[in-house]
Amino acid sequence: MPINAKLLKSKMALKDHNIKTLSEEIGVNRDTLSNMIHGRTKPSYPVINGIYFALDLTPQEGVDIFFSKDLRKKKVIT
Repeated sequence: MPINAKLLKSKMALKDHNIKTLSEEIGVNRDTLSNMIHGRTKPSYPVINGIYFALDLTPQEGVDIFFSKDLRKKKVIT
């Protein structure tokens, strides 16, 4: 399941972070963070947790970023 990259990038901008600075703060390689943002890899729990605390996300923001559902692909049963 991909993350909501637009929302994550906006939260990063509000905290004056880019991929390099955020990756340094949470202790991961910048390529790891970049791949996650661009949908090439799924985030691990330590990365999600690090981003959550580094950006001071609310619980709802965390859900919206990391656990958003793409309802366009959802099958509707009638």
